[in-house]
Amino acid sequence: MKNDKDKINYKNLNEVISLSKEILKVFFVTMIVLIIIGVILIFRELNIFSFILKILGVIAPFFIGLLIAWILDPMVTYLQKKNVKRIIGTIVVFCGFTIILYILFRLIIPMLYTQINDFVSMIPSLLLEIKNFISGVIDKLSTGGIDLSNIETNIYKSLETLGTNLTTTLPTNMFNFASNFVSSIGTFFIGLLVGFYLLVDFDSIKHLLDIIPKKYHKDIITLAVKLNDAFKKFIQGTLLISLAIMIISAIGYGLVGLPSPLLFGLICGITNIIPYIGPWIGGAICVIVGFTVSPMVGILSGVIAFAVQQIDSVILQPLIMGKTMKLHPVTIMIGLLVFGYFFGIIGMIFATPIIAGLKIIINHIDEKYEIMDKIKQK
Repeated sequence: MKNDKDKINYKNLNEVISLSKEILKVFFVTMIVLIIIGVILIFRELNIFSFILKILGVIAPFFIGLLIAWILDPMVTYLQKKNVKRIIGTIVVFCGFTIILYILFRLIIPMLYTQINDFVSMIPSLLLEIKNFISGVIDKLSTGGIDLSNIETNIYKSLETLGTNLTTTLPTNMFNFASNFVSSIGTFFIGLLVGFYLLVDFDSIKHLLDIIPKKYHKDIITLAVKLNDAFKKFIQGTLLISLAIMIISAIGYGLVGLPSPLLFGLICGITNIIPYIGPWIGGAICVIVGFTVSPMVGILSGVIAFAVQQIDSVILQPLIMGKTMKLHPVTIMIGLLVFGYFFGIIGMIFATPIIAGLKIIINHIDEKYEIMDKIKQK
C-alpha cells in the first residue's frame, strides 16, 4: 500500500492550478496595460497624437456618417427583409432619425441655453454663498484656538480670482463656444449626408476586404463580427442609460429646488458614461451647488444623487448593459486611471470600449494561436 504522504492531494492541486491561472491573467492584463502606456508615451513624445487629431478633424464628417450608418443599418436591414427596397428603407429610417434629432434639438437646446444663462447669472451669488459657508466653518474651527486666518485669506483670494476669471473670460469663452458649435453643426450636417449615402449601400463597405489577402478574410470577418456586436451593445446600452439618468436626475433636482436642473441632469448623464467614478463626479457637482443654495437643498441633492446611483447600479446596468463588455472591475479601473491621466475626461469616456476592443482582439489571437496554452505548458 502506498503511504498517505505519497497520495496526491487533488484539492490542493486544483487550488494551485486555479491560483496559477489567476496569476497568469493578472500578468497578461499587466503586460497589456504596460504596452498601452508605452505606446501612448511614444506617441506623445513624437507628437503623433496632434497629427492624428488634425487628420481626424479633416475626415470627421466621414466618421460621423459611418457611425450614423452603422447605428441605423440594422433597422434598414430589417425593412429589407420585409421586402422593402434598400433605398426606400434608407429614406424612411433616415427621415425618422432626422425628425427625432430635430425635435430633440428644438426642445432641449432652447431650454438648456436658458438654464445656462440663468446659472451663469447666479455665479456671483453662488460664490458669495460659498464664501459665507467657508467663513462660518472657519469661525467654528477657530473657536478651538486654531488660527486659520491665512487659510481663510488664501481661500478668499482664490474665490475672487475665480470670479474675476469667470467674468473676464466669459465673453471670449461664449464666443469660442458659439463658433465651435456652428462649426460642429456644419460638420455634423455633412456627416448626415455622408451617412445617408453610406447607408444606401452599407454592404459595399465589405468590399474593403478585397485589399486584404484572402487567407486573412475569415479571421477579419470573425473579429469584425465580435467587435461589432460588443460595440453596438455598449453604445446602445450607454445611450439608453445616460438618457434615463439625465431625465431622472433633471426631474429629481428640479423637485428639490436645485437651479438649472436640466443642465445638471445633462452633466449627470454625460459623466455617467464613465464607469464607477462617473456617477460620483456628476453627483458631487450637484451636491456642491445645492449647498450653495441652502443646506437643505444640498442634503436633498445628495439624496437624489444617491438614489439615482442606486437606480443605475441595481436596475439600469443589469437590465440594459448586463455583462456587455465582460471586463473585470480592476481592469476597468486601471484603464480609467491610464486614459484619464493621459487624455482627461475624454480618455475616461473612451477607456472602457477601447480596452474591451483590445481584449476581443487579444482573445481572438490567443484562440487562434493558443498562446496561453503554450505558456502554461512551459
